[in-house]
This record gives sequence, structure tokens and C-alpha cells, in this order.
Amino acid sequence: MTKLDAVHSKRREGLPRFAAKLLRGEPAAVAYLGGSITEGAGASVTDETSWRALNGRFLRERFGDSAWTFINAGVGGTTSTFGAHRLRAHALDHGPVDLLFVEFSVNDGEDRDESIRGMEGIVRQCRRLSPETELVFVYTAADKNLTDGVPFNIAVHEEVAAHYGIPSVSFAGGVRDLIRAGETTWEALAPDRVHPNDEGHALYASYANAFLEQAVTAVAEAVEDGERGHDPVLVPAEIPNAAVVPAPGQAASAAAIREAEERAGLALPPKTETAAGVGGSAGPADGGGEARAADELPVPLDARNYEFATMADVGQGVLAEGFAPAELGPDDPLMNWRFATAHLAAAGGEGERLSFAIAGRRAGIVLLHGPDSGILEYSLDGGESFTEVNVFDEWCPLAYRPILVSFPFQPERKLQQVTIRCTGTKDERSNGTGIRVMKLLSS
Repeated sequence: MTKLDAVHSKRREGLPRFAAKLLRGEPAAVAYLGGSITEGAGASVTDETSWRALNGRFLRERFGDSAWTFINAGVGGTTSTFGAHRLRAHALDHGPVDLLFVEFSVNDGEDRDESIRGMEGIVRQCRRLSPETELVFVYTAADKNLTDGVPFNIAVHEEVAAHYGIPSVSFAGGVRDLIRAGETTWEALAPDRVHPNDEGHALYASYANAFLEQAVTAVAEAVEDGERGHDPVLVPAEIPNAAVVPAPGQAASAAAIREAEERAGLALPPKTETAAGVGGSAGPADGGGEARAADELPVPLDARNYEFATMADVGQGVLAEGFAPAELGPDDPLMNWRFATAHLAAAGGEGERLSFAIAGRRAGIVLLHGPDSGILEYSLDGGESFTEVNVFDEWCPLAYRPILVSFPFQPERKLQQVTIRCTGTKDERSNGTGIRVMKLLSS
């Protein structure tokens, strides 16, 4: 394995629950939430030579006694804001998740507050809905992440990681060290200076693998040094805020584990219902653990974080005038989306509109925007006033892709009445005025 300088790897609270499952040979699930690099862009075979796939292969080979589930929740071009909204649909709803990698340091922009809200929303949402899940932040390389000191986006994500005790690994830091040592160049690892080739993905995987090996070894050594018997073995204090690891061969009762956790100040709070999301549904995700009450989580860094972010299909509850159900055809160009493309579409020339009610402090939509997409406008006051939005960019002429449109924050969580209306106008680069709405967002 390629050695990563300790300065680029922070264990913080570690991965005691995940490590304990591996040491006991129990089934485990790993989800990878991020952008195109995590999805596998740049790799010759996405599901074989990407860092995500190579990390999965390492875990299968290194911990062969466990039955493995791997979830690819990487979507190209998405930020942590979109990631917080996608978390349930693309990761947690697939079943219990033991480990969640989070990678958005390249795609997040220069808005520190929005980046904090996205990353913090992912952490808080995960800990509330799936408290057994442990997280790791990973920081991939790009020109902006290879600068001196701690690059801006990595520093912002580290604020969240430090606040919540989340382990982190800077792949970018390792790459920078190798470049400065004259052992490689950035172009040799990522020809487009963002998406790693097979060599770059293999390097990233080696850093992730080494970190997991260290995390498991730390727990194994703590167990070996701890007392054994029918009571669970408490991981000692050198692994801060660690969980309880039952002794090998022992099936510690839930009560015994909770008692030991309470002695260490680690007990999870009683099960609680979650706040209603899009469409009014409520209840914790099936994450294999108890849902945390909001007051058991640390005080948030940003009260407007996306802890309650949801993403729902556009459909029931939507009043459509001139919009009709549609899907992209096999010959329609599509990028940054490998899921279903069901949406509501309008030609955009006759003032078509759709309306829906949604609960939260911030509402939004996901457009399926492309070569023939136009300009829309929205209203949050029952149609009395509208604000125009043009999100057509340099990528739209090439293919359709999801584009998130977030509306202004409201002072408090409430039911909002949203109206979307076609303007019949377009960006000069577009060849049409159509509008396609694919998802509804709330936070």
C-alpha cells in the first residue's frame, strides 16, 4: 500500500462499529456518496478500476468472512447540497449502511456557508436516520485542492468533520506530496486535472484501504487489551468516543451493550420519529439502529443546514397545466445521471405552469436541462409575483443533465406553495424553450 503522511489522515472518533463488524465476520454494507470521481469517471472500467470499486475489492479480499454490499451513490457534477437531498434515495433507502464515504471537496464551490450546510446536513441526517452508520470524509484532488496549506474546500469540510468527530482522509494531500517529491505529475494521474485515470484511482484506493486497515487494527488492538467475557468489551479512551465491541463469540444483549455505552457516555437516545419530508411521509430510514432525537445531536454549525433534506419524484400532489409525463428516449443525450428520467415536460411557449405544496425552510426542484431547455420563473406567494431563473450553461448544449434549483430560505419550516411557470424565452445558446421538472426538493 502507498503510505499516506499522517497529517493527511485524521481518525477522530474512528470507525469502531464498522471495525467490530469486520472483526466478527458479520455482513457489512458500504455506500459511496459523492460526485463523478466517486462514481468512477476517468477509470477504464467504472465498476472495476475506480477507487470505489478497488476499495470494495480490498474489503472483500481482506475481510472475506463478511458478506458485502456496496452502494454506488456517486453522481457526476453534484455538490454536497445535492448530496444531502440525494442521501436517502441513493444510499440509506437501499438498506442498513455501516460505512458511508462522503466526497464533495472538488464539486463544492466558493460559498462556504452552502458547503457547510450540505456537509453538515449529510452528517446530521445520517446520524438521525441511521445512527449505526459511520462516516468518512474523503478529499480528492483538483488544481484547487493541490495548493499550499489546507485548500479552501477541504478546510470547510474539515470544520464539519472536526465538529462531529468524523474521520477524514485527504487523497489530495497524498497526491501533492508525491508531486513535490518528483515521483509523479498531476497530469500523469489525471489527464484532465480532475478525473483520475486507472493509476490515479489506484492511488486513491490505496489511501482509503490503508486508512481502513488502520481503523480496524486500532479496534482489534483495543479488544485484545480489554477484558473478555460475557460483557461487551469497551474500546479504551485512546479511540475517542468509540463504540462497544462484544467479545469474540459472545452475543452481548442490547441491554448490556447499552449499559456499557451509557457508562462511556456513548448511548444512543431512544427511538424517535423523523420530521415529515416531501409528500408528508415520516419515519426513520431502515438503517439498522435507533433514530436519534434532534436534541441529542451537537449544536449545528449552521441552523439552515440540510438535515431534513429530501428528494421526491414529481407526480402525485402536483397540479400541472400544460406539463405532461415524459421520459428521455434512448437517443437523447444524457450525462451525470444513470437513474430513471421520468419527469413532467412542457414545450415552454404558452405559459405552462405546475404547482405543488411542500414542507420545509427551503424548497427546490431538479430540472432535466439540456439542448432545448428554456427559462422558467417561480413564485412562492401563490402566484402574485414571479422570479426568473436561467440555469442554462456551457454543458447544456451537449446533453441533458440534472440541475438543482433552490428557492430562497424561509424564516421557519412551513408549508410552502410553489408555482413554476414557463416564460417562453430562452438562453441564446439554447435551441428551445422547454422545461422538464424531474424531482421536488425540500429541506
